[in-house]
Amino acid sequence: MSNIRSTGKKSSNTLVRDLVNVGIFSALYVVLGFMSSSIGYIPALIVFSTASIALVTSVPMFLFYSKIERPILCCMLFCGIFGGAMLVMGQSVIMFAISLAVGLLSGTILKIIGKNFAGLYMANIVLSLMSSSMMLPLWLYTEEYLEYTRGMCDEGYVAKLAELSNSIWPLVGIYTFGILGAVIGGLVARRIMKKHFERIGLAR
Repeated sequence: MSNIRSTGKKSSNTLVRDLVNVGIFSALYVVLGFMSSSIGYIPALIVFSTASIALVTSVPMFLFYSKIERPILCCMLFCGIFGGAMLVMGQSVIMFAISLAVGLLSGTILKIIGKNFAGLYMANIVLSLMSSSMMLPLWLYTEEYLEYTRGMCDEGYVAKLAELSNSIWPLVGIYTFGILGAVIGGLVARRIMKKHFERIGLAR
C-alpha cells in the first residue's frame, strides 16, 4: 500500500513539475518568438524572420524538452498555448490546429527516440514548423490576412505582403529558413548546454 501511495505521489509531483515547466517555457517562447520575429517588419527580411525565431528559441526549447516527463502531453499543451495566443491576436483557427499537430508530432518524437540529443534535435526542428506557419494564412486567405495586417501596419508593408502572396516561393523560403534556423540553433544549443546535458545523461 505504501508503495502505491509513494508511486502516486511521485506521479503527481512530476505532473505538477511538467505543468509548471509548460507554463514557464511557453511564456518564454512567446516572448522570445515575438521579439525575434520583429525583424519581419522590415519587408526585405520577412522571409528570414522564421530563422531568427528558431535560432533564439532553440536553447530554451532544448532545456524544456530535457525537463519534461510526459512529452506528448507537455508538447501539445505548450504548442496549444502558442496557438491560443495566436487566436487571441486575430489569427485563424488553422494556426491553432497546426500548433496542436506540431505539438503531437514533436512529443511523439521525444517519446519514441527518447530525450537524447537526436530526440531533442528532431523535436526542435519540427517545432520550427509552428512559428513558420504564422504567415501561412497570407497564402490561404490572402484578402482576410491583408485586412488583418492593415490594422497593425502601414500600407507599404501591406503592399509588400500582397506582392509576396503572388508567388509560392516566399512561403517555401519561410519554411526552409525556419528549418535551417532550427538545425543551426540545435547545434548551438548542444554546444552551449554541453555540461548540462552530460550531467543529466543527454550528451549522446
